[in-house]
Amino acid sequence: MKTEELKSIGLSAGLILINIAVMWVFAFTPLSTISNIVFSTFILGVIFYGALLTGGVYLAKKGIRNNQTKQAWLGTAILQITYGIFGAGILGMIGPRTQMIALAATAIITTAITVISGLLVYLTEHDFSSWQRYSNYLFMGVLGISFIGTFSRGLIIVAFALALAGFLTYLVYEIWDMKQRPSNVYLNGIGIYVAFMGVFVQILQIVIEMLADR
Repeated sequence: MKTEELKSIGLSAGLILINIAVMWVFAFTPLSTISNIVFSTFILGVIFYGALLTGGVYLAKKGIRNNQTKQAWLGTAILQITYGIFGAGILGMIGPRTQMIALAATAIITTAITVISGLLVYLTEHDFSSWQRYSNYLFMGVLGISFIGTFSRGLIIVAFALALAGFLTYLVYEIWDMKQRPSNVYLNGIGIYVAFMGVFVQILQIVIEMLADR
Protein backbone atom coordinates (compact mmCIF):
# COMPACT_ATOMS: atom_id res chain seq x y z
CA MET A 1 0.00 0.00 0.00
CA LYS A 2 1.37 3.39 -1.05
CA THR A 3 2.06 6.33 1.25
CA GLU A 4 -0.77 8.33 -0.35
CA GLU A 5 -3.24 5.55 0.40
CA LEU A 6 -2.13 5.45 4.03
CA LYS A 7 -2.65 9.20 4.24
CA SER A 8 -6.19 8.79 2.88
CA ILE A 9 -6.91 6.08 5.43
CA GLY A 10 -5.50 8.28 8.20
CA LEU A 11 -7.69 11.20 7.11
CA SER A 12 -10.82 9.07 6.96
CA ALA A 13 -10.01 7.47 10.34
CA GLY A 14 -9.65 10.92 11.92
CA LEU A 15 -12.98 12.08 10.49
CA ILE A 16 -14.65 8.86 11.64
CA LEU A 17 -13.38 9.18 15.22
CA ILE A 18 -14.49 12.80 15.37
CA ASN A 19 -17.92 11.88 14.02
CA ILE A 20 -18.42 9.11 16.56
CA ALA A 21 -17.56 11.61 19.32
CA VAL A 22 -19.99 14.16 17.80
CA MET A 23 -22.66 11.46 17.69
CA TRP A 24 -22.20 10.66 21.36
CA VAL A 25 -22.21 14.34 22.43
CA PHE A 26 -25.34 15.06 20.37
CA ALA A 27 -27.10 12.15 22.12
CA PHE A 28 -27.25 14.32 25.26
CA THR A 29 -28.77 17.32 23.48
CA PRO A 30 -32.17 18.14 21.91
CA LEU A 31 -30.59 17.28 18.54
CA SER A 32 -31.18 13.62 19.39
CA THR A 33 -34.94 14.16 18.91
CA ILE A 34 -34.69 15.38 15.31
CA SER A 35 -34.80 11.86 13.86
CA ASN A 36 -38.04 11.11 15.72
CA ILE A 37 -39.56 14.26 14.25
CA VAL A 38 -38.52 13.77 10.63
CA PHE A 39 -39.18 10.02 10.64
CA SER A 40 -42.73 10.55 11.91
CA THR A 41 -43.36 10.36 8.17
CA PHE A 42 -40.82 7.78 7.02
CA ILE A 43 -40.22 9.09 3.52
CA LEU A 44 -39.61 12.58 4.94
CA GLY A 45 -36.81 11.24 7.14
CA VAL A 46 -35.18 9.45 4.21
CA ILE A 47 -35.35 12.58 2.05
CA PHE A 48 -34.08 14.79 4.90
CA TYR A 49 -30.96 12.76 5.62
CA GLY A 50 -30.43 11.77 2.00
CA ALA A 51 -30.42 15.41 0.89
CA LEU A 52 -28.01 16.47 3.64
CA LEU A 53 -25.57 13.64 2.89
CA THR A 54 -25.72 14.22 -0.85
CA GLY A 55 -25.22 17.96 -0.39
CA GLY A 56 -22.38 17.47 2.07
CA VAL A 57 -20.52 15.07 -0.23
CA TYR A 58 -21.03 17.38 -3.21
CA LEU A 59 -19.68 20.45 -1.40
CA ALA A 60 -16.76 18.62 0.21
CA LYS A 61 -15.55 16.98 -3.00
CA LYS A 62 -16.17 20.04 -5.16
CA GLY A 63 -14.27 22.18 -2.68
CA ILE A 64 -11.32 19.77 -2.75
CA ARG A 65 -11.28 19.58 -6.55
CA ASN A 66 -11.45 23.38 -6.94
CA ASN A 67 -9.04 24.03 -4.08
CA GLN A 68 -11.75 25.94 -2.22
CA THR A 69 -10.94 25.19 1.40
CA LYS A 70 -13.99 26.87 2.93
CA GLN A 71 -16.37 24.95 0.68
CA ALA A 72 -14.61 21.66 1.46
CA TRP A 73 -14.82 22.34 5.20
CA LEU A 74 -18.50 23.36 4.89
CA GLY A 75 -19.33 20.08 3.15
CA THR A 76 -17.40 18.09 5.73
CA ALA A 77 -19.16 19.94 8.56
CA ILE A 78 -22.55 19.13 7.04
CA LEU A 79 -21.59 15.45 6.88
CA GLN A 80 -20.35 15.46 10.48
CA ILE A 81 -23.54 17.11 11.74
CA THR A 82 -25.83 14.89 9.65
CA TYR A 83 -24.27 11.62 10.78
CA GLY A 84 -24.02 13.06 14.29
CA ILE A 85 -27.73 13.84 14.50
CA PHE A 86 -28.75 10.53 12.93
CA GLY A 87 -26.51 8.54 15.27
CA ALA A 88 -27.66 10.53 18.28
CA GLY A 89 -31.25 9.64 17.49
CA ILE A 90 -30.34 5.95 17.45
CA LEU A 91 -28.33 6.18 20.68
CA GLY A 92 -31.28 7.87 22.37
CA MET A 93 -33.05 4.49 22.38
CA ILE A 94 -30.78 3.21 25.18
CA GLY A 95 -29.30 4.54 28.41
CA PRO A 96 -25.98 6.42 28.67
CA ARG A 97 -24.16 3.45 30.22
CA THR A 98 -24.97 1.22 27.28
CA GLN A 99 -24.21 3.80 24.61
CA MET A 100 -20.44 3.42 24.84
CA ILE A 101 -20.77 -0.36 24.55
CA ALA A 102 -22.95 0.06 21.46
CA LEU A 103 -20.53 2.51 19.85
CA ALA A 104 -17.50 0.31 20.56
CA ALA A 105 -19.19 -2.83 19.26
CA THR A 106 -20.38 -1.03 16.13
CA ALA A 107 -16.91 0.40 15.50
CA ILE A 108 -15.34 -3.07 15.74
CA ILE A 109 -17.93 -4.65 13.42
CA THR A 110 -17.74 -1.84 10.86
CA THR A 111 -13.94 -1.86 10.90
CA ALA A 112 -13.97 -5.63 10.31
CA ILE A 113 -16.33 -5.14 7.36
CA THR A 114 -14.03 -2.43 5.98
CA VAL A 115 -10.96 -4.66 6.31
CA ILE A 116 -12.75 -7.48 4.49
CA SER A 117 -13.80 -5.02 1.78
CA GLY A 118 -10.20 -3.84 1.48
CA LEU A 119 -8.93 -7.40 1.14
CA LEU A 120 -11.56 -8.04 -1.53
CA VAL A 121 -10.24 -5.07 -3.51
CA TYR A 122 -6.51 -5.48 -2.96
CA LEU A 123 -6.27 -9.25 -3.26
CA THR A 124 -8.23 -9.44 -6.50
CA GLU A 125 -7.93 -7.77 -9.86
CA HIS A 126 -11.67 -7.29 -10.14
CA ASP A 127 -12.92 -4.04 -11.65
CA PHE A 128 -15.28 -2.47 -9.08
CA SER A 129 -15.90 0.71 -11.08
CA SER A 130 -19.54 -0.23 -11.67
CA TRP A 131 -20.20 -0.59 -7.95
CA GLN A 132 -20.76 3.14 -7.60
CA ARG A 133 -23.63 2.80 -10.07
CA TYR A 134 -24.96 -0.21 -8.15
CA SER A 135 -24.93 1.80 -4.92
CA ASN A 136 -26.90 4.58 -6.62
CA TYR A 137 -29.50 2.03 -7.77
CA LEU A 138 -29.77 0.68 -4.23
CA PHE A 139 -30.23 4.16 -2.78
CA MET A 140 -32.93 4.90 -5.36
CA GLY A 141 -34.55 1.65 -4.22
CA VAL A 142 -34.44 2.95 -0.64
CA LEU A 143 -36.29 6.07 -1.74
CA GLY A 144 -38.96 4.10 -3.60
CA ILE A 145 -39.49 1.50 -0.88
CA SER A 146 -39.52 4.24 1.79
CA PHE A 147 -42.35 5.99 0.00
CA ILE A 148 -44.39 2.78 0.02
CA GLY A 149 -43.19 2.02 3.55
CA THR A 150 -44.74 5.26 4.74
CA PHE A 151 -48.10 3.59 4.17
CA SER A 152 -47.02 -0.01 4.82
CA ARG A 153 -44.61 -0.09 7.77
CA GLY A 154 -43.66 -3.70 7.12
CA LEU A 155 -41.53 -2.57 4.16
CA ILE A 156 -39.28 -0.38 6.31
CA ILE A 157 -36.99 -3.36 7.00
CA VAL A 158 -36.56 -3.72 3.22
CA ALA A 159 -35.54 -0.06 2.96
CA PHE A 160 -33.05 -0.61 5.79
CA ALA A 161 -31.54 -3.65 4.04
CA LEU A 162 -31.23 -1.73 0.77
CA ALA A 163 -29.55 1.20 2.57
CA LEU A 164 -27.03 -1.11 4.23
CA ALA A 165 -26.31 -2.83 0.90
CA GLY A 166 -25.96 0.58 -0.76
CA PHE A 167 -23.37 1.80 1.73
CA LEU A 168 -21.47 -1.52 1.63
CA THR A 169 -21.32 -1.33 -2.15
CA TYR A 170 -20.24 2.31 -1.96
CA LEU A 171 -17.51 1.40 0.56
CA VAL A 172 -16.04 -1.24 -1.75
CA TYR A 173 -16.13 1.23 -4.64
CA GLU A 174 -14.37 3.97 -2.64
CA ILE A 175 -11.60 1.57 -1.57
CA TRP A 176 -11.20 0.45 -5.19
CA ASP A 177 -11.12 4.08 -6.35
CA MET A 178 -8.38 4.83 -3.82
CA LYS A 179 -6.37 1.91 -5.21
CA GLN A 180 -6.77 3.26 -8.75
CA ARG A 181 -6.05 6.92 -7.94
CA PRO A 182 -3.96 6.98 -4.75
CA SER A 183 -2.75 10.53 -5.35
CA ASN A 184 -6.24 11.92 -4.68
CA VAL A 185 -5.56 11.82 -0.95
CA TYR A 186 -8.31 14.17 0.25
CA LEU A 187 -11.00 12.96 -2.15
CA ASN A 188 -10.27 9.35 -1.20
CA GLY A 189 -10.28 10.18 2.49
CA ILE A 190 -13.67 11.90 2.29
CA GLY A 191 -15.12 9.09 0.18
CA ILE A 192 -14.07 6.32 2.54
CA TYR A 193 -15.22 8.34 5.56
CA VAL A 194 -18.71 8.85 4.08
CA ALA A 195 -19.06 5.18 3.13
CA PHE A 196 -17.72 3.91 6.48
CA MET A 197 -20.09 6.11 8.48
CA GLY A 198 -22.99 5.05 6.28
CA VAL A 199 -22.30 1.42 7.17
CA PHE A 200 -21.64 2.44 10.78
CA VAL A 201 -25.06 4.01 11.38
CA GLN A 202 -26.82 1.03 9.82
CA ILE A 203 -24.89 -1.45 11.97
CA LEU A 204 -25.47 0.77 15.01
CA GLN A 205 -29.21 0.33 14.56
CA ILE A 206 -28.82 -3.45 14.61
CA VAL A 207 -26.58 -3.34 17.69
CA ILE A 208 -28.98 -1.01 19.53
CA GLU A 209 -31.93 -3.28 18.74
CA MET A 210 -30.02 -6.27 20.10
CA LEU A 211 -29.04 -4.44 23.28
CA ALA A 212 -32.55 -3.08 23.78
CA ASP A 213 -34.01 -6.59 23.57
CA ARG A 214 -31.70 -7.90 26.30
